[in-house]
Amino acid sequence: MPVRVAFLWHMHQPNYRDPQGGDAVLPWTRLHALKDYLGMVEAATTAAARVTFNLVPSLVDQLEAYAEGRLRDALQDVCDRPAAELTEPERRLAPRGLFLANRQNLIGRFPRLEELLERRGPEVDEASLHHALQRFDTAEFRDLQVLARLCWFDRGWLESDPELGRLAGRGRDFTEADQRAVAAREAALLAAVLPAYRKAAEAGQVELCTSPYYHPILPLICDTEAHHEAAPGAPLPRRFARPEDAADQLLRARRRHQAVFGRAPDGLWPPEGSLSEAAATEIARAGFSWTASDEAVLARSAGRPLHRDSRGTVHPLEVLYRPWVRHTAAGPLTIAFRDRALSDLIGFSYSGLDPSLAAVDLLERFRRIGEHWAGAGLAGDPSVFVILDGENCWEHYRDGGRDFLRTLYTGLAEDPALEAVTVSQALAGAGEPAPLPRVFAGSWIHASFDVWIGHPDDRRAWDLLGRAREALDRHGPAVPVTEREAAWEAYRVACGSDWCWWYGDDHSSADDLEFDRLFRRYLRTVYQKLKQPVPEVLYETLITARRHEVRHSAPTGAVQPTLDGEISAPAEWVLAGVFHVPVAAGAMRRGDEVVQCVRFGTDGDLFHLLIETARPAREALRAGDLAVRFPGPRTLRYRVSGDGAPVRREERSGNFWAPLPTQARACAGRVVEVAIPLAELRSGPGAIEFRVALLSGEVEIARQPETGPLRLDPAALSRA
Repeated sequence: MPVRVAFLWHMHQPNYRDPQGGDAVLPWTRLHALKDYLGMVEAATTAAARVTFNLVPSLVDQLEAYAEGRLRDALQDVCDRPAAELTEPERRLAPRGLFLANRQNLIGRFPRLEELLERRGPEVDEASLHHALQRFDTAEFRDLQVLARLCWFDRGWLESDPELGRLAGRGRDFTEADQRAVAAREAALLAAVLPAYRKAAEAGQVELCTSPYYHPILPLICDTEAHHEAAPGAPLPRRFARPEDAADQLLRARRRHQAVFGRAPDGLWPPEGSLSEAAATEIARAGFSWTASDEAVLARSAGRPLHRDSRGTVHPLEVLYRPWVRHTAAGPLTIAFRDRALSDLIGFSYSGLDPSLAAVDLLERFRRIGEHWAGAGLAGDPSVFVILDGENCWEHYRDGGRDFLRTLYTGLAEDPALEAVTVSQALAGAGEPAPLPRVFAGSWIHASFDVWIGHPDDRRAWDLLGRAREALDRHGPAVPVTEREAAWEAYRVACGSDWCWWYGDDHSSADDLEFDRLFRRYLRTVYQKLKQPVPEVLYETLITARRHEVRHSAPTGAVQPTLDGEISAPAEWVLAGVFHVPVAAGAMRRGDEVVQCVRFGTDGDLFHLLIETARPAREALRAGDLAVRFPGPRTLRYRVSGDGAPVRREERSGNFWAPLPTQARACAGRVVEVAIPLAELRSGPGAIEFRVALLSGEVEIARQPETGPLRLDPAALSRA
């Protein structure tokens, strides 16, 4: 009797699109498309292996938009622009953002790229990057632009595509024509991804399933009280219970999948393998016949403890290696449960081994399950479900995972004791599924939801999500349909799991602030589309688990500039404090990138401020006004426009800004210079704290610094 092996490769990226600018804030969808998405389906079809791919709609949308040229990211723009024409922000972004690839297995394939990384150096703080820029000439920037793209390309394309092979073979001294050539091949690959999956599914070789549209944790959307089933007594946010929103994400996903791939999906992978009684009911009600989760959720649901023998096989065999069915109030739902150890071997362990030997080891583990099954005299065939991310692990394999998959799929096809099947085939061929007495509320991470709701930062995020949802109920009916739907769409995106994945102290990345910023920007969009005041908390980072310092220098003496919108002489601002706006690896052309540098100081009577913008300030201010905000018992802001209008001084009063008299002055030329009487700012001897914000009408688009105010301390005031 063959062991039926069902792989489910989970393909997911959150919605990286900026809700205001529309471009992708982070490049990971495009980069994984180059390296993983097309290569994974081609590996399966080439080997005639039957597998299942889970394509989350938020990923599908972005893949389609990239392919059609409707979506771009900043690193893509940096790679496209002639090296001699790179702007200063792009030059600052390039040495940080173009070395995102795995050093050993991606960068290391190209000696010239490795050489350029050595030239940049290991440090990526602003000062180090500033010095690194001086070490790159135009030719080196151009080589970096080309190689930073080439290193991400699927190895099969690099080997078979003549143009890519030519560029990879040369390895250096690229031209602008080469830049255009690699951009064209990137566009071709992006355009090929979704059609390849549809073609493979239509041929019956692979099965495609979906997930709720924006990848929310379904049990928590249904009711955050579900967390108490896995963690009794744990702190919770204010109760959030919106099963109708879970249903909305499920139905929208089903319709989108059918529109793209030609048929409605049978199965649904719940984000992070998260299930509960309420979630299972909504999945069944939405028309899905099967779903899946983790072995730990099965053990808690069935009340059947699982254990592994010395060679890793799970016992009792008949508990894990078979499908189950939960008879929900909305109908039956078949559930597959993954073998966690086998799945994690691919995701975390095999990358350090010889790829072929790793595949042989996994095949032997499958055979061992069959031998135990036959030895126990169990009826039917065992079904082994291997479920994991299909994108994140492969850069850690020295072969990009392709030799591993080739050996694995070939071994499955050639061994009569093994059979590769889709999830639906595994479920259909396993006989009558066993009835599940309940669905325990848990995920594939420790059968709990701690990652998404267990930290105070997570719970603050849930509270803010709940407040935005209440605003939709309260104010949505009063706004036009287009505005209302835009508010709802922003809310749906904010329900995604990825935002809370990065809050707290359990996970961290170089992009934490980008994820935090995106979450808050989507919630701000809800209020903006509803024509309601945006809660002030949504302009402040929610991250408390890790300190993100505002790095700036303090003034070293009196600052006495000429107020003319120009840096008339270098000495004008040489003693000022300085804050350089960091350029994140994925930063886009957002409003907050208008501000590049802030210089500040005092002459004892006036607070002086200089704001450098990405382009001449008189042009930058056509997009909106700059406001200098001073928090405190009296929150003040000084608003500067580019039309020569007087500076406006305003005080926060509830949700509005009340005008106040002022003697402040400003001038916008190449830069913005502002002079504010200290008497208007200080009511005592304390420090002056401030930020710079960009306004569009009454809507605050962004503020800098994001993680905290700049500070002019009493010592600096006394020195002046």
